[in-house]
Amino acid sequence: MKILISNLKGKELVEIAMKNQIDKLISVYSNYNETSLLDQYMTKENIKISTTNAIDACKQLTDIIRHQDTDDEIYVASDGNFLGSMLNFVANKEAADYIFYSFNNQIIQMPRLSINLSETKMKILKSLNETEQTAILIGKNIGISRAMVYKHINSLMEDGLVGQTKQYEKYYLTNAGKMLII
Repeated sequence: MKILISNLKGKELVEIAMKNQIDKLISVYSNYNETSLLDQYMTKENIKISTTNAIDACKQLTDIIRHQDTDDEIYVASDGNFLGSMLNFVANKEAADYIFYSFNNQIIQMPRLSINLSETKMKILKSLNETEQTAILIGKNIGISRAMVYKHINSLMEDGLVGQTKQYEKYYLTNAGKMLII
């Protein structure tokens, strides 16, 4: 089954659905529930994302994608508003089959981007999700040397996934890091 998860309304949504012969539409929205021209032609599910917190929105959108059958082809179409940006991020993180973006009333099929983090870096992120930690504690928790912790932490900080406290003793997970490990 081809499933389109989208926050779009109007002709862009119709264009993507018709061109790709979508079987089911999952419409995500934040402020209102509109009907679209597609309502009479396909199965539709409306899901309200009732938060303006980026992490909570990512959790909800991740759950939507993960709850689809593994045999389904997942199409995601979004725009540049808050919900569309979060939907685009989650589509890439969850490896949606096709990702579309609406820009100035034009539909652009986006390349799928992969987030390549080593197993060790993912362990560091998950460890920091529990609490702020020193490099020594991180190393002890995941079983690597302090030198390796610093190597990985510096890379994670450059990527904006980890931050450092003002006293420079402890590291913490940024909001981007929290969204990545959902």
